[in-house]
Amino acid sequence: MRKTLLGFIAIGLFVFVGCKKDNESSNQLTSNDKPIDADGNVYKSVIIGEQEWMAENLRTTKYSDGTVIPNVESNTQWENLHTGAWSQYENDSQYDSIYGKLYNFYAVNKGNLCPTGWHVPSDEEWIELTDFLATNGHSGSEALALKSTSGWIDDGNGTDDYGWNGLPGGYRDIEGPFSDVGESGNWWSSSQEDGFNAWYRGLYNYDDKVDIYGCVKQYGFSVRCVRD
Repeated sequence: MRKTLLGFIAIGLFVFVGCKKDNESSNQLTSNDKPIDADGNVYKSVIIGEQEWMAENLRTTKYSDGTVIPNVESNTQWENLHTGAWSQYENDSQYDSIYGKLYNFYAVNKGNLCPTGWHVPSDEEWIELTDFLATNGHSGSEALALKSTSGWIDDGNGTDDYGWNGLPGGYRDIEGPFSDVGESGNWWSSSQEDGFNAWYRGLYNYDDKVDIYGCVKQYGFSVRCVRD
């Protein structure tokens, strides 16, 4: 059963909104030029088709120009934000080295969240990735090809055919609570659906396909970067 994430956006009155699913519609190589964020974190990367992706979730605390991104732990503050912020799952640093940080879409929309020379993939670039997988032996099982071979509960592990290493880092919802570590991995695109929502991709322990959803921008999701 597909999950629906629901939230409330305050614009005078609270409007009931949530995340909704969109209409269903190489060999592993490693670059010598590694992405390095403004904190000095160095990331692995893999080439899949014509794209080069980071093989780890982003964990920077700064935009690429060195500007600090606020770490917001308070649920109330998180819910009311309309500016960029990050958090660690359950506000616990033990999750950071494995799953990276969770960012709201306002951080993504700044345009310089990723290391210099890299960017948050657009919806079209996500489609390019999944189309490549579908035409190279993974049609209907694109998520299996991206998910890590361990860490997913209830027999949800993948085959990680390209070294993308998709981990179940969960998410932070609009009101602040955290959920779904071990069950889902959720990654923003840079593409907005409308004034309140942006597109993201979800991998789930119960699904072999990559799911496409639009979700309110206050959610906290993981970020992967793709080379410019």
